[in-house]
Amino acid sequence: MSNDKDDKIQEGVTRRDVLKAGAYTAAALAVPLVVNTGSRVEAALSEPVRRADLLIIGSGFAGTFAALEARKQGLSVLMVDKGVVGWSGMSPWASDSRPFDPTIYDRNEWQENMAMNTEYVNDRKWLDIFMDESLDIFHTLHEMGAHNTRPFERGTVVFRRELENAGVSIVERTMITSLLDDENGKICGAVGFTYDDSAEPSKAVVLRADAVIQCTGAGSYKSPGFPIWGQTFDGDALAFEAGAKIVGKEFNDTHPTFANAPAAAYEGWRWAQSVKGAYVMVGPPGKLEGGLTLNNALGVFQNGVNRQIGGGPGGEAPPKAGEVRPESPEIKANRKYLGKGYLSQPDLILDLGGPPEGATEDAGLGHRVGGATAGMGVHKSEGVFCSDYSCAADGVEGLYAAGDALGSMLCGSLYPGRGFSSYGSAIQGRIAARHAVEYVKNLASRPKINKQQIEEKLTQMWAPRNVEQGYSPEWITATLQNTMTPLHILYIKDPRRLDGALASIEFLRNHCVPKMIARDGHELRMAHEAKNMLLNAEMKLRSGLFRKESRGTHVREDYPARNDKEWHCWVTIQKDKEGMRLGKHMLPEEWKPSKNKSYRENYPREFPGEDAFLANNPDWLS
Repeated sequence: MSNDKDDKIQEGVTRRDVLKAGAYTAAALAVPLVVNTGSRVEAALSEPVRRADLLIIGSGFAGTFAALEARKQGLSVLMVDKGVVGWSGMSPWASDSRPFDPTIYDRNEWQENMAMNTEYVNDRKWLDIFMDESLDIFHTLHEMGAHNTRPFERGTVVFRRELENAGVSIVERTMITSLLDDENGKICGAVGFTYDDSAEPSKAVVLRADAVIQCTGAGSYKSPGFPIWGQTFDGDALAFEAGAKIVGKEFNDTHPTFANAPAAAYEGWRWAQSVKGAYVMVGPPGKLEGGLTLNNALGVFQNGVNRQIGGGPGGEAPPKAGEVRPESPEIKANRKYLGKGYLSQPDLILDLGGPPEGATEDAGLGHRVGGATAGMGVHKSEGVFCSDYSCAADGVEGLYAAGDALGSMLCGSLYPGRGFSSYGSAIQGRIAARHAVEYVKNLASRPKINKQQIEEKLTQMWAPRNVEQGYSPEWITATLQNTMTPLHILYIKDPRRLDGALASIEFLRNHCVPKMIARDGHELRMAHEAKNMLLNAEMKLRSGLFRKESRGTHVREDYPARNDKEWHCWVTIQKDKEGMRLGKHMLPEEWKPSKNKSYRENYPREFPGEDAFLANNPDWLS
């Protein structure tokens, strides 16, 4: 016979005593329902409203270049970040440059190699824009002093100095939870809260502006193997709830970590922390050695001189635009690789773990394995959809996006090589600002926000603080991770498995999110992050079910081949009354692979079971 006391504990009768003992975090992971011991929060606004011409959410490469461009054109700029300038998001870890220099590289070669290696769904116009502007970004960063700093110093020192000198108003450690719009649906501000309430209680923050640029970065399911724990798809959630289209959710990133220490992100990125003015050795793709920092553009990719620049022996002034310098013997010997960079690998495969033949351990960390990012999309291919290259969100006036928050599809279905992300973000941030400035200057009057809307947004924002008993964000996040991060959900997909995962995610969103609790500001942030991650998970699962083919990092076991007739497109997602509406944005005919080449010449990477599938389905390619 069971003990009565034990039965009561199992039934949850004594959970309050467990929580009072201070073990609520462990209890939250073991038993879903917990009691909210925190104080209730009133929804009424008590803090003053801050106002500017332009609001920028995020302070990385995209946000910094957007803010500097807008200030140069005379707009007042308010920048808000969930972390601190130069330290949050992925910008602190940026380590490579990839500027296009027309005196060295062939433009058509870049286009064709990029198309083949991203499986013909990359945006060729965005690549043209990248090639037009990346060299200027390179020189701008050098003038800032970014090339003479370690990656972490670049953001915290260089970017902050530039922003402060330009007169950008900065709001830090503040999470944005909703966008605001006027009576015509134009985006004109945002609401959020300060979550670091160790010294004083969290406060509501209301930010008003004539336009908003989201530079919120990417996201993952708080994966410990990659240093982006604070990025939780917040921008995608904000834009989706405002009515914008989202794109690129079926393709997932493949950054690796180490077998012996998969959660040791700092160890895995120690080269990015210590290198300054790096000496870069060049060899075939996949065999680059030495520290690869922003300085590699000076040392290799821009001018063909294999030496340190501006940071040590052998340093010299950076080349001017268009200047050609003699190639070193090493560069000359590997000239064919420089033109293509990482884009020349027809046998590039998805590394899903396991020691390759002859693999050696890296300083005791073990061989490299996949899965470091757990849910992050392909750089520049996941986020807010824009169809006209202005960085404006389709169908939502006053809202712009840039960097990894913009689904520009610069890199299509998989990331082709290092360096495209940071420079792409800087370029898009500047472009977004140019168009946002034009939009703001042409407004007939400043948009007006109904006070009732602000109060409603604040009520939604504080809701987890006022739930008396419910689910902890830790438990929901852990359940989400267990559901979404397995290999057979993110990468190798089958409708039965995706439907099962979707049922679990829908249950969490519909039944658990409304009952999430938050006992302090930190937990309130986690609650909103869990909500955003769940929304992203549903988008990924529905996109994976919708695209009935395999391409890039999206592999369907029931359709293990590319289908250019039906799926040479981008999959878009938009909010509607039924929840999510998915659609196809078909790509130009001229972006398809060559009709003069065989299927295998156009698509050299073979998916498991692909040849047998094509043999049994002769009409698939017709």
